[in-house]
Amino acid sequence: MKSQIEKPFLLGLVKGDLPTECFQYWLRVDYPYLHNFVKVCALGMVKASTPEDVDVMLYHVQSVQEEMRDHEKHAKELGMSREDLLSYPMGPLKYSYTRHQLASAYDGSLGDTQAAILACQWGYGEAVRRLLDKHTLEDNNPYAEWWEFHSDPGHREGLDKALDLLDRQAAKSTEHQKQIMADIFITSVQHETMLWDEYYNMSQWETYPIE
Repeated sequence: MKSQIEKPFLLGLVKGDLPTECFQYWLRVDYPYLHNFVKVCALGMVKASTPEDVDVMLYHVQSVQEEMRDHEKHAKELGMSREDLLSYPMGPLKYSYTRHQLASAYDGSLGDTQAAILACQWGYGEAVRRLLDKHTLEDNNPYAEWWEFHSDPGHREGLDKALDLLDRQAAKSTEHQKQIMADIFITSVQHETMLWDEYYNMSQWETYPIE
């Protein structure tokens, strides 16, 4: 987490000097990622064997829908429509992250599915908490509403539900199965950490002539 909170994108958000173009890029690539997140949770519901676990995945979906509405609000303020958010290609790393999460959910267990999305559920809130402990937002910070949304303590409920579900799955898993879940989680953490640079650099796919 220390490496995440030192990323230029997050420091720009907290200082208020992040270029608007970088923020727009984040909105465009993160919005379709959230659509993918819903699909991953839907697979989790299919694999859930108890009403309790189905409810957790449904809670995750409802939380993501709330986050999508927040994206739409920011986009509208910047003159972007919902269609704009859905028509922009993800960067290479963001696309890789969605494939990792979907593959983990398709091929693995409910525990694998939850492990794949946990870094996102955990990382944003923790990064925001640590940054706000170190920095004070200026009154004119243009990203104050972003910080208000992501620092909402209500988001902790979803994280607690995710951790409890993962604990339940781990309790009935073999050591090998638990290692798979751990590896999936670490791969997601690596994506989350590296993605802050992709947002800041507004990375695009290389194009090559077809001969």
